[in-house]
Amino acid sequence: MHFRLSLLLLLLAGSFSSHLFAASLKGSIKPAPAEKKIYLYIISGDLMRLKDSADLKSGKFEFRSAEGGFPSGMYKAGISPSSSSTLVLGKEDVLMKVSDKKWEEASLTGSSETALFVQYRDYQSGVDRELRIIDEKYRNLLPMAQKNRAGFEGEVNKLKTRLDSILKAKDSQYLEWSKRTNAPYFSKVLRFMVNDVQNSPEEFIRDTDLKDEELLHSSVWESRVTGLLQQFGQGDPEKWVELSDKLMERTSPGSEIREVLYRALAKAMQPLEQNGINASYQLAKRYLQEYPGPAATTFIASFTPGPPSVGEIAPEIELANREGVMEKLSSLRGKVVLIDFWASWCGPCRQENPTVVKAWNRFAPKGFTVFSVSLDQSKDKWLAAIAKDGLVWNNHVSDLRGWQSAGAAAYRVNSIPATFLLDQNGKIIAKNLRGPALERKLEELLGP
Repeated sequence: MHFRLSLLLLLLAGSFSSHLFAASLKGSIKPAPAEKKIYLYIISGDLMRLKDSADLKSGKFEFRSAEGGFPSGMYKAGISPSSSSTLVLGKEDVLMKVSDKKWEEASLTGSSETALFVQYRDYQSGVDRELRIIDEKYRNLLPMAQKNRAGFEGEVNKLKTRLDSILKAKDSQYLEWSKRTNAPYFSKVLRFMVNDVQNSPEEFIRDTDLKDEELLHSSVWESRVTGLLQQFGQGDPEKWVELSDKLMERTSPGSEIREVLYRALAKAMQPLEQNGINASYQLAKRYLQEYPGPAATTFIASFTPGPPSVGEIAPEIELANREGVMEKLSSLRGKVVLIDFWASWCGPCRQENPTVVKAWNRFAPKGFTVFSVSLDQSKDKWLAAIAKDGLVWNNHVSDLRGWQSAGAAAYRVNSIPATFLLDQNGKIIAKNLRGPALERKLEELLGP
């Protein structure tokens, strides 16, 4: 009798322990898909890493965690990465129901973490809808910019006010939800999504954040690094690049968080392409070099290479000069060369020309010259502008194809003036130096 009782207690204890320390994800998909497998992915930034698979039987499935539950994090469950539902898993059971292929509207129940995540998901869906409306209204206003500038700016200010209100309310809501003690994982994620004011970049993204496995397995890193760049970048593209480099220096080569940050920063810095700065592509290229494989190869394909970078050898340009004779950039090796993309119709270019003339007059005897690439289409206007502005150096080339210029294509120039300063070996050492900055750099290279 005592033996039977002890055995029963042991079995009950084992059953109780199993329920306490393991978790499951059960679910159903209606109508049942043709696929026979469903997959569970764990999220790391914008990456999805396959963790497990389960059989689909009449549209039903079950995943069971190892002892201790699932590692706390954001996951995707579905028949493919694109046909899947986002959810939060941890130490509690979760029930997932998908209807009519509406994966991201799946019914999720069963845990405190899930309840908070669903609140966030539904709220964020409304925020995204509002942001799309604002974006559409802004695009519809663009034709007004040329006809009624004051009216355009007035309407844009209204949209900005509305946008600020939405974002402020969002941060307030996230902050309130982040105080939930019954959902410690997703509360932490929401707190990380709030763009609060900090005294330094190191406080905005702390070393402990970079080592937090739970934060790593979330989709919020692009939002967080964007907040970092906006808060501490001061609207200065070079400062953005500096902040990015310093953040990457705080991660270990080959680590998972470093890979996540490469991708998040490259996406966050895409707006710099409008300023002719291809920092995004350069980050994507570094990412591919450090993490070679399909994920990085696919990622870099979504970025425009942009202009050649400082430190690279300048691509060759071979175009006709004023006499119709083909002239090569490489023929000027041994001199410090300013490649100057300009055009007779470009007001800012013409305003900058006196600076270039002054630099040439001062430094030409010391080994400096200019290689001017015109984006004109009219030869007469091109030659007239050269004469009027006193561009006395010999190296003037153009194929008279405007923005279709082969020279502009080689350097991916989409706005002018654009300049590249080369050393005597043809390596790019600076870009887009304006005014006194050009003379200061030439003094550094060639002496006063």
